[in-house]
Amino acid sequence: MPPHDHPAIMSGRTIFPTRVLVPSRDLNGPRVLKPGANNRKLGGLISKGRWRGFPIYLLTLEERRTCPRSCHHWRSCFGNVMSFTERFQAGPELHWRLEREVALLDIDHPLGFAIRLHVLGDFYSAAYVELWRTLLERHRALHVFGFTARHDKSDPIAAAIIALAHDQPDRFAMRFSNAPYPFEVPSTISIEHPYQKPADAIICPEQTGRTESCSTCGLCWATSRRIAFLQH
Repeated sequence: MPPHDHPAIMSGRTIFPTRVLVPSRDLNGPRVLKPGANNRKLGGLISKGRWRGFPIYLLTLEERRTCPRSCHHWRSCFGNVMSFTERFQAGPELHWRLEREVALLDIDHPLGFAIRLHVLGDFYSAAYVELWRTLLERHRALHVFGFTARHDKSDPIAAAIIALAHDQPDRFAMRFSNAPYPFEVPSTISIEHPYQKPADAIICPEQTGRTESCSTCGLCWATSRRIAFLQH
């Protein structure tokens, strides 16, 4: 881990600022939603469960800049070693781009597709959460899964995410990382060794070699039980 007083840790940004890109309004420019096939842990096509047959796409934002300072992995974020990964800057340009890219994916995959939020980063405003609500209402083929460190109900961003998880339980499979237990919607817990797994939790099968990737597993959107992740 970086030292606690590393400039990126203190100021709340990535260690690799040159890898943060402003989303382009040129639709021929770099896509912000990347194919999951390019990510070994995600995989490209879901092969089991109720989302079977859906291709996976992913979105990567800037770690720490978009995350709550209460995040359990503020200093240990795995983005610390992802020096080649493109992160997209949060804000109006991202919203503009997401509206159009999701619409195009809806045309390409009318039977369903899934977007992984967020490989790095987190929900950064209530308006951004509402954008995903609007996209889910507008595009029936869209399904979303991922993790958020925002679980403090006094935080309006967290409150918006929790409300959306309640309203769209079958299509917005967002897990709340290291949330207090029990929590009203599915959550996760970080552990350092399998011996520390709580009785109610399931250790991520990808981390223990029991499955190849998210696309061959599907637990995160198929069960309400906690998922335990080994500390990275």
